[in-house]
Amino acid sequence: MMAGKFPRKATKAELAYIRDMERTSVFDLLDRGRAKILSPEEYPEPLKRFLAREEKTLHLELGKSLKQKLKTRSRETGVPVERLARRWIQQGLKRGAC
Repeated sequence: MMAGKFPRKATKAELAYIRDMERTSVFDLLDRGRAKILSPEEYPEPLKRFLAREEKTLHLELGKSLKQKLKTRSRETGVPVERLARRWIQQGLKRGAC
């Protein structure tokens, strides 16, 4: 992903699909004959797009002190927390590559 680019937001179709999945239990779908195991090629298009975006996403769990440092630095510099975290990671990778 290019620097400064964020993944696009979910489309209305993707959000509707997710809401439908949240409302309907798997057992209800199974009882109605609407549930089956799919191969990745058979996934619905909204799900394919969502998974493609998630493939590029890295979820981090920060300790309280590190998260607070990140928020403080973000307020001081005016740079959003996500962009600042991305910079820190990129700088760490560059240092590690040397």
